[in-house]
Amino acid sequence: MKSVQHAIRNRLHVHRHDKHHEDHTEESRYHKGQDGEKIQLDYHNFNMSNQKEADESSMASTESLSTVSEVIAGSHDTSSNKDFEDKTVYEAQLTQLQEQLVTVMIENQALHAQVQDYENSSQVNALKEQLEAEQEKCEQLHLQLLEEKKKGLSAKKLGLSSSTESVPEVEIAEPATNYVMQDGPDGGGGPSQKTPPPRRALAVRLWECVFGWVYELLEDLEPLEPKGEEDGEGPPLTVKQLKENIKRFKTALTPYINTFKGIHRLMTWKSPAFTLLVFGVYMYTVYQGLFLPCTLFLLTFRLGINYLRHRGMNINFNYLDPGEEDKKDAEEKGMSDKFNLVLFVARKVQNVLGTLADSLEKIKNLFIWEQPEATSTLFFGLFFGFVLSLIFETGVLFYLAGLYLGVKLFVIDYFFNRYPRLKRKRDTVYKIWLSLPTDIEKEKRSVRSEIDKYILPQQQSYSENEVWSESQMEHMTRDDKSFCELFSLPLSECPLPGWHGGKRCTLINKDKSITGAFKNGRLYLTRSFLCFERSKTPTPKNIVIPLCDIAHIEKAKPYSWMPGGGMAIEITLVGSDKTFTFGALLNRDEVFYSIVCLGKRAQLNWAKDPELIPRRHSLEN
Repeated sequence: MKSVQHAIRNRLHVHRHDKHHEDHTEESRYHKGQDGEKIQLDYHNFNMSNQKEADESSMASTESLSTVSEVIAGSHDTSSNKDFEDKTVYEAQLTQLQEQLVTVMIENQALHAQVQDYENSSQVNALKEQLEAEQEKCEQLHLQLLEEKKKGLSAKKLGLSSSTESVPEVEIAEPATNYVMQDGPDGGGGPSQKTPPPRRALAVRLWECVFGWVYELLEDLEPLEPKGEEDGEGPPLTVKQLKENIKRFKTALTPYINTFKGIHRLMTWKSPAFTLLVFGVYMYTVYQGLFLPCTLFLLTFRLGINYLRHRGMNINFNYLDPGEEDKKDAEEKGMSDKFNLVLFVARKVQNVLGTLADSLEKIKNLFIWEQPEATSTLFFGLFFGFVLSLIFETGVLFYLAGLYLGVKLFVIDYFFNRYPRLKRKRDTVYKIWLSLPTDIEKEKRSVRSEIDKYILPQQQSYSENEVWSESQMEHMTRDDKSFCELFSLPLSECPLPGWHGGKRCTLINKDKSITGAFKNGRLYLTRSFLCFERSKTPTPKNIVIPLCDIAHIEKAKPYSWMPGGGMAIEITLVGSDKTFTFGALLNRDEVFYSIVCLGKRAQLNWAKDPELIPRRHSLEN
């Protein structure tokens, strides 16, 4: 036991002597190179604190060991019976003290390693060098600015190159001038109070503003980075959102509709006194050249009224009176009323969109010479205006145009709207607008021009009793007119007697499957055409067969499994292998003989075959 205590005491003495020698060496090294800076003082204070902690821990361990040795020495005076128990307790305490001693030694080694890392670190030196360089730049630039102020150079004489070299460096060196390293009261370096930067010249500040604006503009012109892909179709369709959007649209559109209603009431002299007043003011301002100032004043006054309303004042003032609004019952509607309302809105939207489409198509056709008469009128009008603009001044032309518009809108249009027959005869703009075709009308015209080539002459047609005169055309029924409009036929090509309602039949296409081969409809016969109207399909699906284009006609049975004679007629056209098969015809023979007799009276080649019509039937006809 004495040998163990002696070894521990020697080990602590040697370790304390070596540690003291190393700390003394490091302290002497730092004191030799002391330059008064703050970093070295902090490092010295850090070492002193670590040394104090190490000395205190070693003294505590020494005192504990001395106490243990005294206890062990006194234990030999006790009786021999208690030696074994005391020895066990002392060995346990000695083991704990050894563990504490090892822990203290490890902590001392870790602190020593940290001191070595701080000593060998290159960041402190790099920061010191950078700080010294920035201070030197700041001093040089400060001297240059003072020299420029003394010379008294103006902003116009300063070159772009010198300003671009100096301005950015001033911005970089400014942070270094904010703090100046001075010796503190304890002899170390420390930051002093913030010193204000030197005042820069006016030219330098102007150049900084210009460069800042240019850099900001260049950043704005840079393309933006594409964001995540967004759904171009927007949110999904919902009844609630649709209803809300329709309500918002109606609310937002109401002021514009009221404005147009007010203009219409003004032009139609619904309030003669007010319209006469507006007309007089308009003509006077145009005559005096005050129309533009008056218009701007009215708009400014309107904005002022709106501002007062925004501030809470109840001011009801309008230039135009839209008339009385339709007051509808606010009661809750039933299901049938809501359904009728939906149909009404859908029909209204359909009609409005159709009117807008017709207007846009007419304007397009006006400029592309689809109606030469109307476009030529516009062309000569524009050319005449061009000649007048070369002769007269622009102010005179605006003066004349303003007077003409005032008379046209307030006087001439009033008489035209009041007397429609006078408008149809004398209103040139109205007549030009009616003559312009839409795309649908243009397509019908092209189809009708093609159909006119296949119309048979009247002297070779059916009979004189069936020839339509002009007086008979005026008294045509609505069904006959709708039929001619449906197939783009002239009014003379109405269905023949006995064919006004058409013949029910089925168009059979053998090239398709059974499910898609049958198309139901009606068959019509006119003087020059055989027409098939498909039921429940658009009009482009209808078929018009000129009688003069028929190469062969015969009775047929399209499918062998069909009962009877087939109740069908097959028609082959000239120059085409395609055949038209019309099946499910009631009284197929009478229909067939009617078509053949009409072709024979028209002296068509395909109807000259005597086998087509039996002798008995030909004698009857």
